[in-house]
This record gives sequence, C-alpha cells and structure tokens, in this order.
Amino acid sequence: MSYLLNYLPFSVPITISAISLSIVPLLILHFRSYLSPSPRPSPNSLPSSFYPAVTSHGRHLPLTAKNAFSYAVLYLGVDVDSMESGRLNLPFRIFRYAGHPLTKLIGLRTKDYLSHGDESFREKLERLLCQDKYGIEKEDIGKIWLVTLPSLAGWEGPNPLTTWYIYKKSKEEGKVGEMLCVILEVHSSFAESHCYVLKPDSEYRQEPAKGYDLAFKFPRQFHVSPFNSRDGFYRADLTNPFPNPDLAYYTDNPPRFKIFLKVLSTDDQVKFIATLTSGPTPPVRLEPWNILSILSTLLKWPFTLFSVTARTFYQAYKLHYIKKLALFPRPEHHTEGSEGLVNPPEKAVPDIGQGMQRQAISWTEIHARRVVENWVKQRVEYTGIQMEIRRKNGREDLIVDWKEKTTSNGNGHANGHSNGYSNGHSHNRLIITTSDPLFFTNLLVSPTPQHSLIMFPEQLTSVSSPEKFVEFFSPSSASTESHIDGVTRYTRNRRTEYFLYLYSHSIVPALPSIPPITPSPPHFIEHVDSSLRDRLLVARIVFWFTFNEYFEYRLFDLLNAKFVSGSEPWKIWERSLQSQFWGIKPQQGREEEKKLGTYFIS
Repeated sequence: MSYLLNYLPFSVPITISAISLSIVPLLILHFRSYLSPSPRPSPNSLPSSFYPAVTSHGRHLPLTAKNAFSYAVLYLGVDVDSMESGRLNLPFRIFRYAGHPLTKLIGLRTKDYLSHGDESFREKLERLLCQDKYGIEKEDIGKIWLVTLPSLAGWEGPNPLTTWYIYKKSKEEGKVGEMLCVILEVHSSFAESHCYVLKPDSEYRQEPAKGYDLAFKFPRQFHVSPFNSRDGFYRADLTNPFPNPDLAYYTDNPPRFKIFLKVLSTDDQVKFIATLTSGPTPPVRLEPWNILSILSTLLKWPFTLFSVTARTFYQAYKLHYIKKLALFPRPEHHTEGSEGLVNPPEKAVPDIGQGMQRQAISWTEIHARRVVENWVKQRVEYTGIQMEIRRKNGREDLIVDWKEKTTSNGNGHANGHSNGYSNGHSHNRLIITTSDPLFFTNLLVSPTPQHSLIMFPEQLTSVSSPEKFVEFFSPSSASTESHIDGVTRYTRNRRTEYFLYLYSHSIVPALPSIPPITPSPPHFIEHVDSSLRDRLLVARIVFWFTFNEYFEYRLFDLLNAKFVSGSEPWKIWERSLQSQFWGIKPQQGREEEKKLGTYFIS
C-alpha cells in the first residue's frame, strides 16, 4: 500500500481521508434511532409493560378426548396512544411501534389487527365501535389498553387472543374513566379474525366468578378450532386491569389481567376451558432503564413466542390421531345463508360480533374477476339484462348498467335481443349476492349455469332470478364448435374431469334436469373474438383451481386425516343435491355429536 501511495498524486490520499471522515457523521445519523430514546409517556397515560404470563387449556368433552396443558407466554400490555405517538420506543430498537418486524427486537404494527390496512389502532377501533349496533360515540372513547403477543426478532407468530380494554374519557387529569367495553379479538390459524364487543350494560352480561370483575355469556360465530363446531356459546370472566381510577396508584401496583374462557355446547355443557393470567413474575415497564430486565425476561423464556405454532400443531396431532376427533373444514365468516350449511354459527340477537381479517384474494380470483368483468360488460349490452353482483365479504361489488346510447334495431332490440333500456323494462336486472371468496373462479370452473345454481347455496351465493341467471350465463350463439381450438378444448375437458371427480364422491344420483357434461359442453366465457392470451388465462385459472382441489384430497389421504363425515370439500356436489332436492340436513342422524359440536372419526 505504501508503495502505491508513493506513486499516487498527493491529492488522492487526502481525498480518500476526506471521504472516510464524511462517512462517520452519516453512520451516526443512520444509527441514531437505534441509540437515542424517544420522549417518554406522559403521567396521564396508562402504564405499559412487558408481561410474563401463563396460559392453560383443558378439553372436558367428549370424555374420551380429555386433554390439558399449560405453558408460559410473553405479552405486551400497552397504552395505545403512547405507543402510536412513539413514546414507548426504546433505545437499540428493543421495542418499536410500526415498521417491519425485522427492524426491531420486539414490536407491534397495526396490519394484522382489527380491519385490514395500516391505519392507526385508534382509527380502526373508532370505525368498529361507532356503528349503530354498538351505540358508542367517538367522543366517548378515552384511554385504550391493549394486551397482545408482540413480534420477536422479525417473527410474527399466531396471536390466538388479543384483548382491548376501552375506557370512557375522563374529565380529570391523572384519572382513568369507567370501562366502556372490552373487545375480544380472536384470531385463527387461517389468517382470519373476529371481534366480540362486550359492553358492561350488554344483555349478555353475567354474574362474574369469584376473583373476576366482569362476565359475559355470548354466542359463538367464528371458526377457531377444527375440532369444535361454531355453534354454542362462550362464557368469559375477566378482571378490570384498572379498577382504581387514580393512575398514580399504578406506579407501585402494576395492572394485572386475568381471563377465564369457557366454550359451551348448545345445551350449556362445558366443552373446553382456557385461562390467561399475568405473572407470577412481575411485569417489566417499557422504560429505557429497564432494557436489561426486558432482555433478561426474553432469555428466561427464549422460545415461548416462537413455539406457539409448534405447540398448536402438536395438540392438534394428539386430538386427531390419538383422541380420534374429526376435523371441521374452515368455513367462511358468518354471513347470510350460512345457517343451513355444515358447521353453522350460533344465532346472535343482538349481534355483538363482527368478522375482521379475511384471507387474501387468491391469484385465480383476481384474474377470474378481470376476465368475467370484461365479458359481463359486453353481455349486458347483448342481452339487455343489467348485472349487479353484491359482495358480502368486504370485497368490491360489480355493477354493470346499460350504456346511455345503445344500438337498437328500432323495435327495442339491441343486437337482435330484447333490450330493457330501449323498451323501458327497467326491472330487467339480475342481482347476485355472494360471500364466496372464489365466486368468479367458480363461475369459470362450472361447466353450465345450471351446475352453478345447484352449488350456489353451499357457496353462500343467491340470485334474484334463476331464469335470468341461466339466460345471462348461457353460451352465446356466436360460440360455434368450428371455432374451438386446442386451448379451449383442454379447458372444457378440465372442467368435465373436475365435475366427474365431484360426481364420483356423491352417492346421490343426479337429476335428469341437470345438463350432461359429456361431451364437454361449451362455456359462456368462450366467444369468437377472445384472444389467445385470454383463452390461455382462463385455462390457467381452471387448471390451478382444480389442481389445488386434487392436491388437497391427495394430501389428506396421504396424512390419513379425516373430516367430519359429509363435510369434506370434495363432497360439495353431494351436499348440494341432498339439501336442495332431497331435504337431507348436514350430519343428520348424529344428534349427540351434533349437540356437543364435536365429532369422532367415523
């Protein structure tokens, strides 16, 4: 190096030194957020701490499937406003709000809580609570205390229960108001969640057990465990973490939480219990001088946050393969029409629950919607039937009306078909109401509109007029066999093979009124003007949907996993025929198991 420097111009070493020195302040600025503490919470905020806790679970029914376990967990109990203002952020990013989990040791972000999106916790809570059915005004919402599992070193594991303690606004500084409500946000392993809003004046209020402050018994509506049906009730006993209105009291007496949850059958038998209790180790305040204590707590239980998933799967293995309990498939969120299906929710009047997080829209559904939407816009002009698809699962509706100017032949007909816009029949409208997350995909997979109509109740879909639906989704006369190419022929055959697969799992005979699927019938999406790119896209959608269905069947067969008899996904055609034409209800004849909401492998 010294040899080279002897032959370099004098200015070069100086330049290198200057560049090196200029990097130093940049590095200091870069790591400043890791080193410097944020402004601390005000004395008027609720205390925020890192909580060692213990959770216990016990299954009581069926008697032959009794099971119990408990383990340590690490929770956060935080003042939401302090956290969102950045006042709980700790040096070295030991704890930090928002941002990617990989950028901090312990953290929280709003993405996976309450509704979808990255709005603040308070904004999401206000939108949830300020609905007519809850009777809560935005001005009434005061302090919010959140108890939940944090992310750890980039890992965001399952979060079975998040509890929100909402208090009324207090007119005095240093005081916490009366409890406004408690929200139990229940998460499933399918990336879905549901909120139960429990108000002290609710008609679901019960007398609390000894050692608790509040108790509620309310209808179950959300699928959590594959070994329990959705009907029955929850009994929740809770403590109020802030029974003393004076915040100064909690300086030396940190708030504690305790939740005792029972799962009750429809006839009030205790099927399952779960408890969550803070302690016995004292909580650690989220303060800069407690960094070593926080790290010490993590080192004491280093794998507790990582192991929640492993523990869940292990207990599921025991219940299914050793205790011989059958599995319920994942149902869609509680919605209109779900009462008559396998695993219906318990009826709730008044309603205290609401579905929140839902599974992401699949690749097939995104592209299927685009293909069908483009076709529908043309079809509306061709048939004169306006289309309205109402989505009840939080997804975007599709409404297609006639254009203001319509080519007409002078007799109220456009393109040779009756046009309601031209002849004044404004009632000529087809309304489809659906909660099916794969609605557009299922339209492309179904071989005929008659097959779709038969399966719609199982797919949480209804139509205003079956006759209009068949007319609208029947193949156009422009689709002639002379235009069929290899891609279209493959897609048709793939549909036929899939429905023959569904037929093979049904013991119910098909009715003569159902159109035959051999030879493979033409489909509504086929038309002369479709490009090769569009035909290939439809083929890919149909292929991947059917591939996933076959794969699921083979995987469960390989694992020797058993669903509740009659609820298998590949028996959807059989269930559709049974309910519509034969009046056979799900799980008919298994009344004792149905009463418990738990079935054995048959």
